[in-house]
Amino acid sequence: MERQKTTLSAQKHILIAPLDWGLGHATRCMPLIQYLIQHNHHLHIAGNGDSLLYLKDAFPTLTFHELPGYNITYSVGKNAAFHVLLQTPKIWKAIRYEHQAVANIVSRENIDLIISDNRYGVRHDKVKSIFICHQIALQSPRPFQFMNAFFLQWHLQQIEKFDELWIPDEANENNLSGSLSHGIEFKIPHSYIGIQSRYSNFIKQTSFIDNIDFSILIVLSGVEPQRTYLENKLIQVFKQTNEKVLLVQGKTIAFTQSTIDNINIVSYLNSNDLFTAFQKAKSIVCRSGYSTIMDLAAIGKKAILIPAQGQTEQEFLAASLANKGFAVYCKQDKLDIENALEKLNNINGFPSNITIQNPNFENVINTALRNI
Repeated sequence: MERQKTTLSAQKHILIAPLDWGLGHATRCMPLIQYLIQHNHHLHIAGNGDSLLYLKDAFPTLTFHELPGYNITYSVGKNAAFHVLLQTPKIWKAIRYEHQAVANIVSRENIDLIISDNRYGVRHDKVKSIFICHQIALQSPRPFQFMNAFFLQWHLQQIEKFDELWIPDEANENNLSGSLSHGIEFKIPHSYIGIQSRYSNFIKQTSFIDNIDFSILIVLSGVEPQRTYLENKLIQVFKQTNEKVLLVQGKTIAFTQSTIDNINIVSYLNSNDLFTAFQKAKSIVCRSGYSTIMDLAAIGKKAILIPAQGQTEQEFLAASLANKGFAVYCKQDKLDIENALEKLNNINGFPSNITIQNPNFENVINTALRNI
């Protein structure tokens, strides 16, 4: 099967596959999905777990395919990063399985274009395959940062198996990812497609959140057991205060709502309800996942960032954004929320011009469609 060029106006069968580590990879694909829907393309969404459920809820009319999960867990404590490294064989096994699954989908659905958000097995030799990633320069745990150059070269070799790289960030000094994706020499075509947030040009609708009284919003996500660990720790901290809190667990299997003392707890919120919560909150506490950061930048909200232990990328982003005065960095094992809230009042937050939709976004998509 040879790649055939088609005209830009022709409808394409496009496979989009976000990684399932929290909801972030799914939510940052939403602007891309919405753009392609508006242009009448046939979209196939592949994935697993909570992120796939979230996209099914957001786009119920699309076609969905199940992929094998990576099933990575993060331990709690100083050895969290090493716990992840020990799971490398499991990751490579999942990549092989998803590569086989994608081959079946391509054959069955006549896929014209593949867009993978951080899923290394979602590509096909006979179909143009694009990789979305903001963390090109992988970060080693602190004692082993001398290995960063080696990991960068290894990661570039994996990315170069794709036809093209899209980086969800700005190319200029107002970028969010810093040296994770800037100052790197690439051998394949690459484009900075701008901040990709579901809240770019978002129009708010009525929400039940309007009727909930709170000043502090906690938004949780990510893999277990770290998600539950932080949830329990934050509940213990805020139960001792007079603050009214809304806690979003980030669990999408079923919607639940409960109250513990001064804390309202909901299992998850759709995009409109979460946007309402972001806008209403005086203070926000969340992980420093990159997609969450892009959402905060898009709506101009500063926050307290608590990276998951062992996720070196989250630790890097929290420290980098704190140095720029965009957010406050708070360590999970030294959870001084009172001090962090005080610091939050004394920073400027994200610059206003960082939220402008990058005009290169549509050009990059259209060029990719034109050349298949």
